[in-house]
Amino acid sequence: MPRNRRLTALILALVLPMLVLVGAAPAAAATPTLQISSVTLVAKGAGVRLDYVVTCDEGASGEVRARITQAVGNRIAYASEPQYPAWTCTGQAQPLSAFFPADVAGVPFRTGEALLLASISACPGANCEFAQAEQVVRIVR
Repeated sequence: MPRNRRLTALILALVLPMLVLVGAAPAAAATPTLQISSVTLVAKGAGVRLDYVVTCDEGASGEVRARITQAVGNRIAYASEPQYPAWTCTGQAQPLSAFFPADVAGVPFRTGEALLLASISACPGANCEFAQAEQVVRIVR
């Protein structure tokens, strides 16, 4: 066998197994989605219920973090999630909800516009993906 053919055969023998390993790399996780469905007044303004829909990769563990503020006269009603609701992602759209008690130092919520800042994380193992929703919402009864 000529020297060039032996060298080519040796290079192919070394490189081909590496190409197979590189091709077998796992697919990256899809970015989760968060869609706000509604924000409902509860207990005469003592809090609000947030209904939302999330989508994330099947088997990932999901968590939501959110806070909501509303101008009530010259004061501010404020709430944030006391415990971050967690779930296991199904790979399909999942309707979920969480309750947010009003901060006792503020005022009660009322129907009308409010500012919602929410984010979710979906963690398949140690690799987490994030999505955010920052929007004006309408609190309804």
